[in-house]
Amino acid sequence: MKFKLDDDEVAKVMSAMSSTTADFYDAEMVMIMFMTDRKVMKKLVPKPLKPSPVPLVSVFFAKYPRTNFGSVYNEAAMGLAVDFKGEQGSYCLTMPVTEDMALILGREIYGYPKKIADEISLNKTKDGLNCRYVRRGTELLKLSMPFEKEMDSKELVEMLGRLTMQELDKEEWDVSSFNFKYFPSPTLTGFDYKPRLIKQVTTFRPVGKMQVSETFELDLKSSEVDQLGIIPFSKPLIGFYGIFNNSMHAGEVVAEADEEKFMPYAYSKVDYMPQ
Repeated sequence: MKFKLDDDEVAKVMSAMSSTTADFYDAEMVMIMFMTDRKVMKKLVPKPLKPSPVPLVSVFFAKYPRTNFGSVYNEAAMGLAVDFKGEQGSYCLTMPVTEDMALILGREIYGYPKKIADEISLNKTKDGLNCRYVRRGTELLKLSMPFEKEMDSKELVEMLGRLTMQELDKEEWDVSSFNFKYFPSPTLTGFDYKPRLIKQVTTFRPVGKMQVSETFELDLKSSEVDQLGIIPFSKPLIGFYGIFNNSMHAGEVVAEADEEKFMPYAYSKVDYMPQ
């Protein structure tokens, strides 16, 4: 991108960003869902979000070979099931990526807690797959999942609807993500503005048959700056793998957080450990 755009170029960029979705083509993805501890959920979810009545955690690994915004990268994520004014969604705890533009766009526009990973891998065999996320030399996420049965898109969506207690009757589904967008003030005494709760919806479109499993192994570890190991892995629910064409829709500000109450949650996106 140029250091300075002319008026026509600014208009084109603004028009393109406001009228299109961020699209991912032929994405190779695995998603799993498992139960965790209610007390941990309650501790980690900032207000005005509330932990879902069902202490559900979701994890995914993805390879994005083609997008409409020019980035090709791998990604992983972990989200907690939450409720905002009666609407179900996911509060993202971590979303590492392997490309800087994917990090910048996700953090600065939508507030996703993205960091650059050393490695995010998704390796498929004829019997199953193995995935890992490594950052600063520590393997933080390791997933092993066998392929137990095959489902078409509609069957999978119906099963997900039953698990999440939603009415899903199409061959695609929407996930509402709730993230907090904020910037520390240059005086280092608080925030530039009240932390904003952003709602952003992504449409997941599975393509063809999905490989499904009700058993998988997940190893969660912590380092000094990434604390995934504090999430208890108590009961696997479902995992599925396949190819997806996904679309991220524009987000919206749905609430503001109290600055003082939000401050304990404001350092998860940076590697800052006071000495």
